[in-house]
Formats: sequence, C-alpha cells, structure tokens
Amino acid sequence: MALDPDSNWNAEMEESLNKWLQKGLESKKSQTPYTEELYELFETIYLPSIPGKTERELPNNAVVHLPPEIILQILSYIPREPHSQSYLHACCLISRSWYSAAIPFLYHSPHITGKNFKQFVATVCPSVNAHIRKSELADLVRRLDMGNLVHDGSKSLTARLLGRVKGGLEEFVAPQASFAINCLAALSKCTHLRHLDLSLISESLSLSDLFHSISPLDNLVSFRFPRSSTNDTKTNAFHHSWPCSLQNLHISGGLRNASLLYFCTVPHTLTTLAMSNCLHLSMAFISPLLKTIGFHLTHLKISDNMPQLGYGALDNVLLQMPLLLHLSFSIDFITAKFFVCAGKVTPPHPLNFLELNSSQQTPRYEAPDFGRIRSDCIFRAIDAGGLSNLRRVRVHRALGWTDCMAGRLDLEELSELLEAMAREEGGGEAGLWVFK
Repeated sequence: MALDPDSNWNAEMEESLNKWLQKGLESKKSQTPYTEELYELFETIYLPSIPGKTERELPNNAVVHLPPEIILQILSYIPREPHSQSYLHACCLISRSWYSAAIPFLYHSPHITGKNFKQFVATVCPSVNAHIRKSELADLVRRLDMGNLVHDGSKSLTARLLGRVKGGLEEFVAPQASFAINCLAALSKCTHLRHLDLSLISESLSLSDLFHSISPLDNLVSFRFPRSSTNDTKTNAFHHSWPCSLQNLHISGGLRNASLLYFCTVPHTLTTLAMSNCLHLSMAFISPLLKTIGFHLTHLKISDNMPQLGYGALDNVLLQMPLLLHLSFSIDFITAKFFVCAGKVTPPHPLNFLELNSSQQTPRYEAPDFGRIRSDCIFRAIDAGGLSNLRRVRVHRALGWTDCMAGRLDLEELSELLEAMAREEGGGEAGLWVFK
C-alpha cells in the first residue's frame, strides 16, 4: 500500500475489524436455526464488500434516473445566495433531466458582476434584434440586480436587457451609470414588476417622464425613488398617477419642496414610507404629505441627514397617523414634548415599535434640559395610556441612557414593564434594546 503511515494504520484496522466480525458471526451459525439468515442480513446491510465475492458492477457510463420531484426536492436545499450560482450551474451539467429542473433556479435571480456581465448579456440577448434570435432563458429571469455594476455596459444595453426579460421580471435594481431616460420606455413594459429600486442612479430624471413610465405598473408594490430628479414646471403634476397597488415607498436624494404636488396623488394602498438623505426637504413638504397619506400609514422611517428639519419638528407626528404601528426616526427631530403629546392620545395609539436613532455626525446627544429625552418620558406616556400598546423600544447609545448606574436601572425597569404587558396579552416579543 503506497499510503502514508496514518492511512496504512486505518486500512489495517478496518481490515482487522471486518475479519473479527466475520469470525464472530460464523462461530454462532449452529447455535440457533435462524443465525444463518441473520448473518446474511447483517452482512448485506453492515459489512463492506468482502474480497473474493462476485459483485455486479455497473458500467462507468450508467446514469441513475431520478423522478423530477426528487430532483426538485434536492435543489430546494441549495441556498439562494450568490455563491450558490456555481452549484446550480454544476447541477445543469449532470443530465437532461437535471438541466430542465435546475435551469429555472439558475436564472431566477442571477448574481451579476463586472466579471460575468458580458457572458450574461450574450446569453440573454444573443442578438440586437429580438425577432431574429430570441433566448428562451430571458423569460426565466425574475430578479435582475444590476446594483453591482458601475461602468459596465451602456444605457442602450440596459434598455435592451429590460426589453428581453420583461416577460417574467418581478424585481429590478438599476445600475449606477448605465440607466437613463432611454431605459424608461422598456421599464414601462415590465408589467409583472413588483419591486423597483432606482436609488443608485446617478443621472437626473425628469419627474414627469418617471411617473409616465411607472404608472402602467399595476403590480408594483415597492418603489425606491432615484436620488436625483428634476421637477418639470411645464407639465401638470396632477395629470400623473402612481401605480395603483403601491405599498412601500422610499424617498431619498435631491427632491425639493416644489415636487410636493406629485405626492398628493399617492394611492391609499401605501402603508410604508421611508425618507433618508433628503437635503432639501423641509416640513413644508413633509407636513402636507403626512396629512394626505398619514391616515393609511402603518410604518414610517425618517433617517438622519435631513438638515432642513428643525429641532422638535416631528413632535406631533403621531397625531397625523392614527394607524401607525412601526416608527423610526432620528432624535434630532423630536423633544420630550413628543411623549407628552403621545400620552394624551385617546383612544390609546396602536404604536407597537419605536426606534430612536441618532445622526452619525453627532457623537453625543445634546439637547436643552427641558427637551432632553429620558427613559422616564416613555414611562409617563405609557402610564398616561396613550402608548399603552408599545412593546418594543430601540434607542441609540447617543441618548446617554447607559452612562450611569441610575440610567441603566431605569432601562431595566422599562424593559421589565414592556415584557410584563406583553405577558398579560399572551406573550410576544417585547423589551428595550440599546444599539450603537
């Protein structure tokens, strides 16, 4: 045996064990009438192949055919992650049946990078003219994420790619540099689209052209606004409509207060609103917007880096949203008055989750003593009855609630109060968390 010492020792031990098992079983053959049958059964199941016995050998090119249901069950255990793309590709090379079962998984959510983008385009768009040569694989794409591309491809290539995968596309993340106004026509034909992310686009888009393109998307439920857009004063904003099924809207970038008219026609199906990095938006935009759609919102998130919002600008925000369940905003926009107003809400507000974030530019929360937010502010709002449905609280460490022993004890008491109220209702997640 041309093996290393460890391998030789393992092989010898395995051979000795097999001989010992065979010798022990052969010595018991004559003791009971069923010992010989038991020996044959044990040998078949547990013992490895014994040298010298004839075995039926399969040819090297034999293929084991599995039912499609079994193959699909095997493929379901492969995680839907970028590194799994090589595994799915290997499954497609096993046989025709494996190819037929694995190819929809491979092209469902392709992981596109600068290294494989050209090969992907050559496969999905083998010809500039779709009538001359069309790829059947294009209809298998359900999620097209081009967010990892920067200078790969061109704007016309993105438009052509959208035109090929429009039949089954449900989610699209636009690239940074290769998406422009000429892609909007192809985007408007992706009628099965459910999630649209234009937040990475560097080129400024006209709001009128943008709304003209997304209004036919009746299945769209989630939309992330582009970070740069221009308001066309020559068109009437009320003539443009939003997708009728929109539920989740994320606003960011260079929107200005003058674009408010476009948001006055947001459908009543909208339940989630997020705003971040809006350098030019002030309460002149946010307050009318919340008055228009606030009665339908259940989730609201207003992040930092919105310098036009003043200190205490959102103190009365709960009064405009009677159905809100999840609220997250920066502590730079509220004071202790927020909890005073919340405690007076009747009937009790349904708010269940509250997150108090902090601006990264401010290492320590600084506010006048009369407006400083402390943990007892939440205590009082709960005790007054207005926030009696609150169960989960997350606060930024910049509030300073953990800087002293007394503050940490107050946090423990507040967390125990939230957990006790949850137990009275039959359980559920509850408590207070401090994050950085």
